Amino acid sequence: MLHPTFVNIISFFYPLGNTPAVCLTQDLPREQKANVLLLGCGDVRNILFTSYSNNGTKSRRIDITCCDHEPAVLARNILLFTLIIDYEDSSSIWDIFYHLFLDKESLELLHTQIQKLLPLSASIQSWHNSKYGRLLRMCDQGTLLRLRSIWNSYGTSDLSGDDQASYNKRFESAMQTARNMQAHYLGHGINMTGFRSAAPICIPSLKDLPELFQQFWQHGVTSVDRGSISKSRIPNPMFAGSLGDAFILHYGTDPLLGFHLATAYASLTSGSPLESSGNLPLHKVVAAARLQFREWCASFRKDAQKNLTIRFFAGDALAFCHTLQHMHTTGDRSQSNWYRDQYHLEALVLDGEDYASNGNAPLIFNVIDTSNLLDHVGAINLLVAASPLLENSICATLYTEALVKKQEDLKRLVDDILCGHFPTLSIIFGLMPIEYWTNSTATSGVEEHLLDMVTRTMGNKDSNTGQMHSRLTWKRCVADSASVPVIRFDGPELAHILYQVYLRMFRNEDMTQLFSKIDLQTIHNSSLLHYHRGSLASFLRFVKQRVVVDWNETMNVFIGLVENNSTLLMSSNYLKELYLQLHLLDLHTVSTFRPPFKHISHSQALKGLSAWKEIPAIVCITLKVPRAQLRAITEVPLKELGTPILHCVLQSSSKYPGRQWQNIFAAVQLAFGEITTSGPQCDDEFGVSVSEDVHSWNGHSSLLVSFVAPSWVVLLEPQAATVAVGIQSTPQSSHTFVNSLGFEMNIYKTTLGNEENVYMTKYRPNLLGHASVCNFEDPSKIANKHTNEAVATTVKASVDLKTGQITALIGRLDIQLESIKSSLRNGAAVEIVQSSPCTISVAIGKAGPKFHLLFPVPVQQSRSKSRIARKSSYIEVIAPMADPRDGGGFPHFMCPMFPSKHGPVVWNLPRLNLDCLPIIDTSKKKELEWLTTHASFMLSSRERHSREKSIEPGAAKQKDARINLKDSLFSLFMHFSGLQGQQARIFGINNPDHGGIHILVFVSCLRLDLANHTVVLDAAILPLHDPIMPKIRPFLEKLTGVRLCNVVVDDDELRLWKEIIPAWVERCRQWEHRPSCEYLSKSRIPLSVEHGQNPICSCGEGTLPPRYSFDVSRWKLAAKHAVQAAISPSFSVPFVEQSFEGNKMTTEPAALCETGCRLCGKGNSGDGGKGLLRCSRCLAVRYCSVECQKADWKEHKKVCKK
Repeated sequence: MLHPTFVNIISFFYPLGNTPAVCLTQDLPREQKANVLLLGCGDVRNILFTSYSNNGTKSRRIDITCCDHEPAVLARNILLFTLIIDYEDSSSIWDIFYHLFLDKESLELLHTQIQKLLPLSASIQSWHNSKYGRLLRMCDQGTLLRLRSIWNSYGTSDLSGDDQASYNKRFESAMQTARNMQAHYLGHGINMTGFRSAAPICIPSLKDLPELFQQFWQHGVTSVDRGSISKSRIPNPMFAGSLGDAFILHYGTDPLLGFHLATAYASLTSGSPLESSGNLPLHKVVAAARLQFREWCASFRKDAQKNLTIRFFAGDALAFCHTLQHMHTTGDRSQSNWYRDQYHLEALVLDGEDYASNGNAPLIFNVIDTSNLLDHVGAINLLVAASPLLENSICATLYTEALVKKQEDLKRLVDDILCGHFPTLSIIFGLMPIEYWTNSTATSGVEEHLLDMVTRTMGNKDSNTGQMHSRLTWKRCVADSASVPVIRFDGPELAHILYQVYLRMFRNEDMTQLFSKIDLQTIHNSSLLHYHRGSLASFLRFVKQRVVVDWNETMNVFIGLVENNSTLLMSSNYLKELYLQLHLLDLHTVSTFRPPFKHISHSQALKGLSAWKEIPAIVCITLKVPRAQLRAITEVPLKELGTPILHCVLQSSSKYPGRQWQNIFAAVQLAFGEITTSGPQCDDEFGVSVSEDVHSWNGHSSLLVSFVAPSWVVLLEPQAATVAVGIQSTPQSSHTFVNSLGFEMNIYKTTLGNEENVYMTKYRPNLLGHASVCNFEDPSKIANKHTNEAVATTVKASVDLKTGQITALIGRLDIQLESIKSSLRNGAAVEIVQSSPCTISVAIGKAGPKFHLLFPVPVQQSRSKSRIARKSSYIEVIAPMADPRDGGGFPHFMCPMFPSKHGPVVWNLPRLNLDCLPIIDTSKKKELEWLTTHASFMLSSRERHSREKSIEPGAAKQKDARINLKDSLFSLFMHFSGLQGQQARIFGINNPDHGGIHILVFVSCLRLDLANHTVVLDAAILPLHDPIMPKIRPFLEKLTGVRLCNVVVDDDELRLWKEIIPAWVERCRQWEHRPSCEYLSKSRIPLSVEHGQNPICSCGEGTLPPRYSFDVSRWKLAAKHAVQAAISPSFSVPFVEQSFEGNKMTTEPAALCETGCRLCGKGNSGDGGKGLLRCSRCLAVRYCSVECQKADWKEHKKVCKK
């Protein structure tokens, strides 16, 4: 496996999700078929919510492949899906899936369903031929066998009295262990993780959610009714996993966390989606969650009939991804030489019929969601495995998520996540983290900052503990990826990038850095490791096939840097493993890996490996560790055990004639069982087979540890050298084990000549070769330049050798056509302009051709340099990468859109089904005060400072279009809700200096955008463009007597409105684009940002929902030309820049709800209808106009922020 092997005595069971549900298809056009890969899929919440979010829209085919390492999670999910299909009443289904204890009726329903599933799961064929088989597919027989075993364990109704009592006792014991772990990790504090599930109305949940969490763990049910609690006393086998020996229910399990709990605290209109009746004998939060579950199930039941396929694989996510890579690129459907996981010796073979040569299971995907796996396996391992499976298309999206708090804030987390310079590594991966480069998002992260503040306020001053949630959206680097060449590098420059990654990957070995800052966070990060030298090698294999470079030169420089490194204390001990992994993956071979090998041996007797006829460069060593030796681990109290990492050590004997040596190998495979052999050990056909012990750490069999080693090292002392299994040194493991095991922390140690406990084979047990890692398409098919008959274009990286960071991208045009060469030689003018954030256009001659240099990330032509080689016929543009803090220098680069055959693709703005979103009752102002706070946090700390300077006496007017847009959006939300100024439903985007009102916005209602933790205005937009003006003039004349809120903008902000309006429209579209759509015919979105021109296509004009009604004469005349839009707040991105100065807000939330101008006291705005302005520094006071704010600054600055 490609990540370290932890001792898995403690195996937490995660039956329920711990973050609110997301829509898996939110970044796909509504017509696009979705092939979805869920890695670490967890529970069903995202699948159910995706069905709900697509409810009522055009039917799209969705094919979902679910992978989870815990079969019990998949067993629960499949059983739930079958219950939803078979029964419409969701009450008992809720209890079965979410309650720790059941009443008799629910248990009887569970047992009835189990009796249906067991005979159907006798074989993969019988399952696929069943009533559930079309919807729920098995990737392989091994998965089905595991699921069947778990379902069989659910059947507790047949247990005798004594057996039932024993079962209940074991269940309660497991629950008590979970409670003890909860007390250890959470102490007596309050569990606040439910806070984010209530976003954007978090503050009211501070009291309820911790109480409900405690109530759930006390009684095992979500009901607060004493009668229901008293009847629900039977242990729910769905929470027992397989009630295996390592079962520990995760201490944070909470059935409410996967839902959007803001509906419990928002005042919704009568008849709104997800409006609770309020008459149920349930807590309002539980009632809200159960209502959502019911609606989600109803939508899923519809989808299950025709539009949905869900596939299941139980095993390691990285192994599954590499197996899919192998199948996709080689066409080989046989063994890829991966194990199912790190703790068993079962070869991973996808033998389900859907993966046969004529199967229909997808091998590449346009949506990949990785849950928070990067917390467990590391982002580099995850992207190396998953990103090659991402479809090479404009709409394809990969999501990564982090939940474990490893850094003080999100910005530091992202700077650290890829073990190197974030933009540089993103380019190498061929992925664009779209929120990062736009510094814009419609998803609010305010609740994470509030959660951190609340946690600190409640006494937890240690910023090194707890959670910190972030979700990154990755796209393929550019829209037209087929025409963008792979990045070129100079060998030494790429070597320095890779070397910096190497240092960051293994910084736990840098003792100077470790002791420079010793705190809980450093100790935790240095103990929970994600990488070994095999991880590094797989990354290098990935890089080799992603870039154009002299690879031999690169590796020679890289190896030189590694060999001469003196900062990583243990680097020399891992050097042989690095050489081995590089050789395995055909990256670099040192001379000792080339035959012949026998002459290296110092032994006179030909035994073991030295007696083999054909000695390979690499052999597998399997150690049988006697059970008694494991007491050093198994007898450690669970609370103290932590997550020790196992490794193997080869070391010279004391009698070795030369210099003493030691080599450590971290890529190890574990299993428990009994070994049987075939053939003599002195023969190269010697084989090993294992009968595995399912009881693992609590069984009676020996521990089997396999690793691969260089033959030449083994042959140094093929009999006398020592081989050991030990615990890798980390701050945590050293504290736990040094006293009992000694400084080396070896669990078991013997010699290579011990044939009873040491076995050498060509390959690992049960495998036919070495694992297939990072297989891409044939590298010869990867173009290193884009060529047409006129020019050839290439892009090369310029790298700072000291930092290992890309500082600039060099775009080059090599002229091919003789007529253009002649024109260039004769002095034709060359004009270089930036036509988009990622495109620089080069025009040769006044009427000559124009060529485009496409870059993988935004660059800044304004700071670029150019080289024009007229004799050599090439043009180079050396462009530095843009600074993402201001949108890469492109304020309009917020929600880029691209035409496609499936419909326009919107980046960075999630698609919404407005009809499914709850409607907020804006007549109840007191219950809506949270909205003021929420909308105020659109500005980042930097933007607040900029805005603050613009209101100082004598300061120039604010010119930042984004800041102005956020002010305007704030006005829309405040005036429509009536929280500030006079309530309005119609808004005019007014540029008084150039043409007056250019856009009319008619707001129908305010909705909760639950998945994105924010709100959205359900509105109709009418761009006032020249062709329609005569047609709607009668309507416009009637507007003079209507309350119209003018939103005053300048030219730059108006352009930004026109850039973003098409995205607001497209994200909620329920109509079809015509074949003649202007987006396709003109190949651009927006169509125009010029005065008098329409930015959006005409396909959706007049397709407004029937509920749209405005008390304006001749409204129907305007409605014929209006189109529905979903207008969200626009937030800065917290991992690009701080949302709050010092990561703290400067006021209490209650202070943000004060109203009235601080200077004159007005409640209404005085600047053309805009909302009250908030002081950007303290956020505590408001002004009716810029003039009042400037006039009061002299006094206010004395107390501002204090």
